[in-house]
Amino acid sequence: MADKKELVVPRTSEDIIIDVNASVEDQIKQAELKAKLMELELKAQALEAQKLEIVERQYHIKDLKAKIADRDIREKQLKEDREQQGRSIAQQDATDKYRFSVCTHRKGGMASSRDVRVLSTGGNSNQYAVIKHQMINGDIWVRCLRCGRTWAPPVEKNFFFDEKGRQVAPADGTFDKAKFTTAVEDYKRATMLETNNSMSTSVQCRFSTIDLETGKVVDAADLYRESIASTNLR
Repeated sequence: MADKKELVVPRTSEDIIIDVNASVEDQIKQAELKAKLMELELKAQALEAQKLEIVERQYHIKDLKAKIADRDIREKQLKEDREQQGRSIAQQDATDKYRFSVCTHRKGGMASSRDVRVLSTGGNSNQYAVIKHQMINGDIWVRCLRCGRTWAPPVEKNFFFDEKGRQVAPADGTFDKAKFTTAVEDYKRATMLETNNSMSTSVQCRFSTIDLETGKVVDAADLYRESIASTNLR
């Protein structure tokens, strides 16, 4: 009894080996089958590649969401830090203004272990407890030794305010001439406060710059004054 041959069903194109000894018709059929299996394999591989791209895109989106979330957290923290810093600055500014307003800026007065307020509110002498210093551009700055207030020549860029009365950059507000004039008069009075403290001085310099329109050398003392407007003698 003859053995029955087991029918082998090809699963991939690699399983099909074209029999060169077979008839031409059979070889064509084998080649066509191999080609169709290869086409199916290519489509299956393309589909698998698309699936992998989708998975990769999902991971990429997940990473982007994580980065955005981290950035949002950092921005929120930064905003909170700035707001806290703003509140601290505003609180310190209010404290300084109150301390300056109650100080007589004068020498004298009596201090004891139980009451040292005179050290920060000033005394009752005819002499003022201030020091005066001449800056390198010739401006005279004055500082109270009791409350720490500093008087310096006002600069216009610090007198621009918005509708709510907050100090802003010149481009964002309106110049308040009245406040500027008041500050100038206050500064002039401070420079004339009577004190027996000797005024210190820096080496005097002349500040100049080139006018881009005319090409001429012009005085730049105002530019120097603006550059140090936010400092004090503390």
